[in-house]
Amino acid sequence: MKTKSNVGIKIISVILGAVIGGFMWRCRGEGGFGSSWGLYSVGLVLMLFIYHFYGNRKGMKYEMIPLGALMLGLSVTGYATVIVQLAGVVWSDLPYGGELLGGLEPVLAGEYGDVYAPIDHVSGAVIIFLMAFTLIPLFSFFVTSLFSGKEYKIKHYIIAVAVYMLSSLLFKATVSHFILELINPDQVAYAMLGLKEYGHDYASPMAAYMGHFLDRGWAQDIPFFENYYMSIEHVSDALAVIALSVYALVFRKDKYTGLGSLLLNLLTAVPTTAFTAFVSYGFNSGFFKGVEFSETFKKFANWGTWEFIVGFFVGLFIMAFLALTVKIPNEDNDNSPLFENRKLSFGFNFLLTVFILGVTPGRAIGIRFARMLVEMQLLGDDEPLGTILTVVLAVIFGVFMIFVMKRNILQKGTNAFDMSPVKFAKIALPAYLGMCLVVYFFLDTVGIRYISVDITVPIMLVASALIAAVYVPLRIADKKK
Repeated sequence: MKTKSNVGIKIISVILGAVIGGFMWRCRGEGGFGSSWGLYSVGLVLMLFIYHFYGNRKGMKYEMIPLGALMLGLSVTGYATVIVQLAGVVWSDLPYGGELLGGLEPVLAGEYGDVYAPIDHVSGAVIIFLMAFTLIPLFSFFVTSLFSGKEYKIKHYIIAVAVYMLSSLLFKATVSHFILELINPDQVAYAMLGLKEYGHDYASPMAAYMGHFLDRGWAQDIPFFENYYMSIEHVSDALAVIALSVYALVFRKDKYTGLGSLLLNLLTAVPTTAFTAFVSYGFNSGFFKGVEFSETFKKFANWGTWEFIVGFFVGLFIMAFLALTVKIPNEDNDNSPLFENRKLSFGFNFLLTVFILGVTPGRAIGIRFARMLVEMQLLGDDEPLGTILTVVLAVIFGVFMIFVMKRNILQKGTNAFDMSPVKFAKIALPAYLGMCLVVYFFLDTVGIRYISVDITVPIMLVASALIAAVYVPLRIADKKK
């Protein structure tokens, strides 16, 4: 039976989850984090946060925390190339001297020869929606599976990843090209024009794509072709999301995971697509052609804010979904390992824990610290030092974990940290968030120093203050229980 206190706690979890999600996804967009590496950090923090509220449940082992973080980073494909399509343009950063479709002039030509060629903005919106639909596919599947009531073992997650990856590959080699032709024929036509402009004799963009399968580097050397390449990625991944849901629904007979993960992907796609339209206001085309925006709005509608908004809604929808469908558990949360075989458990835990909790933050700290020294003119090149610091920090953490896990897993038969996963989450969450705060605001070339010119920085400051104002009293109240 729900109590008033549980309802209040759930409301707090949703609000705080949204703010934490926004804060972490914005960190993800900065150097040192970046791409999959940043998503591992986002996934880790969200998993720790979920465990804080819902981890006192049978089967919620410690290993699911870093495994969930890994799941968020596994499915990233990149999206910066296609963002402007919602403004009704397709972009090429390469010189292009040929005619555009219908003899149209480029909407905007950059000083370095890059071209923004006109396409149908509605078609562009469909591509952006498909891209946003595939931001968290494996993570949404993983989180919902934890609460579905069905037993998921490591082999089931391996199958799920294989279903997603292999079906995406299959679609990239087959139907995605025909679907893209239906969705955005102008973009396909531009890819063909780019191929001809640079002297490639292919019958179609699909033929060129298949001739250089999964070779994004080759696609980047052809005008407009990288857009084609990435759009095929997004169409294929969107179809793979459906295949993943079918796996849960048909083969696992799990409606909660199959439909719940699909719903989370859809909910994430809607606001992401909507805000992307506003970020593209500067082209004076597409949905906002002729619309005048205030200077305040122009400062707000930037890339950094876009990233914050994406993470905000990811955290909001995941925590709201759990709040509406899951009871706050009262069960004992044991500290036993995932596998009975202690050597297997040691190996699995060591690889996963050192990678997610050691290498990932170590990379962010090392790279951003080295870049800060370059900016301060104390170092000529950030690459050697950044890499060295990453390795050193990871090795130190790895050696530490060998001793810790040897004692806890091999000798005592407990989990990696010899504590309940909920207790671990309540310790690790503020520690990791604090690390991210310091790294974001005080290392590299962003953060506090740019508070007057980048509106994302004060947004992140407000988010940090709100997280502290809500989470600290929450932890104090926990300790008094």
